[in-house]
Amino acid sequence: MFGDLEFTPRAVMLIACHSSLNPAYLFFAGNTNTPESYLRKKSSLLERITEIVCTRIDNMLLADSLGELNKRLDQKVIKRTRQLARVNEELRREILDRRQAQRELNEERELLMVTLASIGDGVISTDTEGRVVLMNKVAEELTGWSMKEAGSRPLTEIFRIINEQSRESCENPVDKVMKFGEVRGVDNNTVLLARDGREILIGDSGAAIRDADGRIIGVVLVFRDITESRRLESEMFKVRKLESVGVLAGGIAHDFNNLLAGIMGNISLAMLRSKKDDDIYSLLTEAEKASHRARDLTQQLLTFARGGEPVKKLSSIADIIRDSSAFVLRGSKVGIEYAIAPDLLPLEIDPGQISQVVRNLIINAVHAMPAGGLIKIKAENYYITSASAETLPPGAYVSLRVADNGIGIKPELLERIFDPYFSTKRIGSGLGLAITHSIIRKHHGEIRVKSWLGKGTEFIILLPALERVKLQAPEKGDAAPELYRGQGRILIMDDEEMLRTMLFVMLSRYGYEVIQAVDGEEVVRIYREAAAEGKPIDLVIMDLTIPGGMGGREAVRELRLFDPQVKALVASGYSNDPVMADYAAYGFSGAIAKPFKFQELCEQVRKILT
Repeated sequence: MFGDLEFTPRAVMLIACHSSLNPAYLFFAGNTNTPESYLRKKSSLLERITEIVCTRIDNMLLADSLGELNKRLDQKVIKRTRQLARVNEELRREILDRRQAQRELNEERELLMVTLASIGDGVISTDTEGRVVLMNKVAEELTGWSMKEAGSRPLTEIFRIINEQSRESCENPVDKVMKFGEVRGVDNNTVLLARDGREILIGDSGAAIRDADGRIIGVVLVFRDITESRRLESEMFKVRKLESVGVLAGGIAHDFNNLLAGIMGNISLAMLRSKKDDDIYSLLTEAEKASHRARDLTQQLLTFARGGEPVKKLSSIADIIRDSSAFVLRGSKVGIEYAIAPDLLPLEIDPGQISQVVRNLIINAVHAMPAGGLIKIKAENYYITSASAETLPPGAYVSLRVADNGIGIKPELLERIFDPYFSTKRIGSGLGLAITHSIIRKHHGEIRVKSWLGKGTEFIILLPALERVKLQAPEKGDAAPELYRGQGRILIMDDEEMLRTMLFVMLSRYGYEVIQAVDGEEVVRIYREAAAEGKPIDLVIMDLTIPGGMGGREAVRELRLFDPQVKALVASGYSNDPVMADYAAYGFSGAIAKPFKFQELCEQVRKILT
């Protein structure tokens, strides 16, 4: 029932299923037995019912649609939420990766800064416009600019370089790298002009900084101070040059000494046969003096001959300094001022050679002050540690400084002053400083020079000293030995017939029986034959070097195998030979350097035979 109407189940079903039917069809479907008049009367009510039913049906359909839409929306929300979750996870990972990358970048930057601060070379990086971006500590010290001051400034303002010889400005290294796109070095004669006016000899190279695509984004310069390495290189060149000259000088000096030995020996014999009040005796005396000066010259040549070694003994350099300088300055217009430390460490040196060093330096100072002046000599103990910027090994040294206030030496000549026969003076042989350099080198020391034009020159010498060693007071020398007549058989060996003859006459004159030999093989043969005959040789005098034959060193070895008690005297023109410095280690009983005086030979013979 619905109002006055009654619906069958079929009608109700139709109405529920078809809300869009018109009212007439709905009426007939609802009740086919109802009169038409009754239908018209109730049409308005049907329209209302239809409207209500349709609305409800639409609402039901709308609810179904909304449910479906909600279901789809929920699915989309779930899907989108999952996508957002994935995106959020990716974003979180990206953030973590970026943080890790930033940490690694910071660590790399810190490592780079530590590395730049630790290396010994200066480093400057610039952009493509040549403006400074980065400098390390060494670069700051060399240029005189701090990073704070130099940042963004043009490189040419911070890194000013000129050619050492021409003094002209060098090309900007950034421009060269940008032009060629590869590593470019500077010339060996490049000088860096520091902000404070210092001039530093440098070696450097520039390279392009490229990004991942290979584009140049900047330039890096790496440079270092090569002043010390240049000095060492020059020092090594001088050493090699002196060694080459020494080979020649040693041979010449040896031959010349043999000639001098004959001359001086015959002069000594002539003087022994003449009276002191004769005119000829005074002439012979002058000839002997001239021979001694010639001997000094050959001694200077031998000083830097290859293989020559100084005959060292424990000495005080203080006495050598005073005695040598006083001898040179006697009668000159030059004064001297000493500053010698009272606690100087003892040295193991060849007193004669070091005296020669002092004399050479004093002579040079006197020549540099022709109108007179003052020489200052300072000697003190000097210690080199492992951290010292020195070329000598760590240890104790004695420092000797000889300074004058003379005319000075031109900078372009400083590197040549130790060259043999180089001299800026009209007088002198040009060997003084070369010999000085060689002597100091053979004493395992070092010599340096500083000079200022118009102000003077200073030489600095470092010699190895002995710590914890006390120098004993020198004993008073004995009186000169007198010549005396001896006895015994003496075998002499020399390749120079003139020397053999001279020695024969000398030794025979004073009672010795003399036998001559020309080489080591003959010496060994004669020595063995004399022993077999019961007439043993009491003394063998041998030269060290025999061209094309056995020399004294090999001969004394053979003799000792035959007779361990053999007495042998080595006489050589190579006065700086190691055998002369330590003759006992080579089997000899004594040593005498050619040329020698007759009195010196007699004294050596007397000491060995008695």
